[in-house]
Amino acid sequence: MRKFLEAIWAFLKLAAIAGAIALGSCTTARTILKQAPTDLPKNWQMPARVDLPEIRARALLETEIYGEMDLSPTVEIVSFEQRPAEALTSPATVAQWRLRVSYGADARDMDLILVLPTDVPNAPVILSQNFCPNNSVIPLAGVRPPDDVDSTCSGGGFFGMLMVKIFGRYIVQPPLQDILDRGYGLAAMYPSQFVPDRGEAGLAALDALFPNHANRPGALAVWSDLFTVAARNIDTEFGERPMIAYGHSRFGKTALLAGAWSDDIDAVIAHQSGTLGASALDDKEGEPLDALVKGYPHWAGEGLNRYQDRPKALPVRPADLLALTGHKPVLLGNARRDVWGDPWGAYKEAKAAWGVAFGAATPADFRPGDRKAYWLRPGTHGVVKEDWPAFLDFLDAHFP
Repeated sequence: MRKFLEAIWAFLKLAAIAGAIALGSCTTARTILKQAPTDLPKNWQMPARVDLPEIRARALLETEIYGEMDLSPTVEIVSFEQRPAEALTSPATVAQWRLRVSYGADARDMDLILVLPTDVPNAPVILSQNFCPNNSVIPLAGVRPPDDVDSTCSGGGFFGMLMVKIFGRYIVQPPLQDILDRGYGLAAMYPSQFVPDRGEAGLAALDALFPNHANRPGALAVWSDLFTVAARNIDTEFGERPMIAYGHSRFGKTALLAGAWSDDIDAVIAHQSGTLGASALDDKEGEPLDALVKGYPHWAGEGLNRYQDRPKALPVRPADLLALTGHKPVLLGNARRDVWGDPWGAYKEAKAAWGVAFGAATPADFRPGDRKAYWLRPGTHGVVKEDWPAFLDFLDAHFP
């Protein structure tokens, strides 16, 4: 069976190459094959700096894009278990929670798993939101799969294999042993367990969580709040320690939101966060806003519907969101061929938001010691072998 799947995959790769060649003159194909610049273009001009006051920026981000962000859930611990980790080369503790979270109406469950090095006092914790259930992300004995969720990336299944082939070796499983060896803990969440990442199902879950809400949060706002829920439960059980919000793609967006809104988050790694994350909304690169609103109607608040065909009319921009991260360390990860994620737009918004605090002289200038840093590698959308060493170098510089 595996040889059969490998043959199918080889055929699909050849078909993709042939398609790219055949469509070489097509605008869409040229866009896909484009690369973000590594140096500043000629006649480069510094983008306009952020000029919205913080209170005004927060209000507009809520009303016009994400929905309400100042959420105060009630959290009940349904179950908690802790034990020594097995199958690792360094001593570690595995802790697992099932949390019941309510925002005043319906309550829904979320599983949280933490692997913590036992020989590093107050080890910082990387809070990771993922596309796959926790038992796929941290495949240790006893890690429970979520109830009533039929997707999995485990067991050598076709979906998991396809994810890795397309999006890189670390899209499903971060390098857990490397993370522990560098002195960090790793906590995993599966946000789709709480609010499903599907249009109708996601909207139904939000309606149940926030009935008759004047400015109902979108899924991105709710998922970002789960970073705070996780951080507080870990702090309660294991003592206060630095908390780093990490996410890729849509969860890069939620990591940025958590860093901007939550005092419980101490640093952010937002990898390829794209539209509604760090990237520009009013340029011609990247995922169009109307495509995002139509394809993912549950992600944002209802206010964004007014702008889906006219993003330049938005009275707030991604740079305003980036500016709200204050003095926290923030790393924006990007890839040159990830034009859909608009790396150049993210660089420009970071310049506008952070000014001299953003030390990257060009998009290729990775400076892990800078409090606001930019990472650009070759390749496409995904999490590959080059990414995590860069992430950990950045964290080492700020949490020695």
